[in-house]
Amino acid sequence: PIVYGAALEKGLTPERSYRDAVLDIRAGDGTVWRPTDMDGTTGEMVPMRDGLVYSKNTVTAQVMQDVGLSGIVSLAQGLGIRESKLDRVPSLALGTSPVTLLEMVNVYASIAAQGQYRKPVFVRRITDRAGNVIAQFDSGAPEQVMSQQSAVTLIDMMRGVVNRGTGTAVRYRFGIYGDVAGKTGTTQRNADGWFILMHPELVGGAW
Repeated sequence: PIVYGAALEKGLTPERSYRDAVLDIRAGDGTVWRPTDMDGTTGEMVPMRDGLVYSKNTVTAQVMQDVGLSGIVSLAQGLGIRESKLDRVPSLALGTSPVTLLEMVNVYASIAAQGQYRKPVFVRRITDRAGNVIAQFDSGAPEQVMSQQSAVTLIDMMRGVVNRGTGTAVRYRFGIYGDVAGKTGTTQRNADGWFILMHPELVGGAW
């Protein structure tokens, strides 16, 4: 979603089309990266929206090329990846840099808040036995790190993930029928499996 969010910020539309095909992408050090998908490629033109909905690595890699790594890294850090190091290599577009679950949930929370970042707070307040507040903590003023328009469009794209894409199990297996959005994520041979679900009032992530 960060890659697609950066694309929206750059002015690309969800309907922009890319060919679903394996392409050679040359990194700055001369190495060649050939992103593929487990279910193969069709050779057809795919709208950017469906690249996200169906987790098409081939499409995401091309979107990354159009946006540029610096824009993706900048947005990722703005939205909430502020501790983990992001390697500026093409495969970053598919999530090859290790990040924490807290950071990723914070990213999605920033998107759900229409582009506003808030620092995570584990303890909101401390009260005594009578209910008097002894100490209170907040995350400070929110930072607008992504335009509201781009965030709203990205949320709508991510609705498609649970309505018709890789996250439909949320509907048919777990019976969640509210207005939610989300994204699945897997690494080779499913060594890592991620799912993060968004709602305006609640964001939950599982690794």
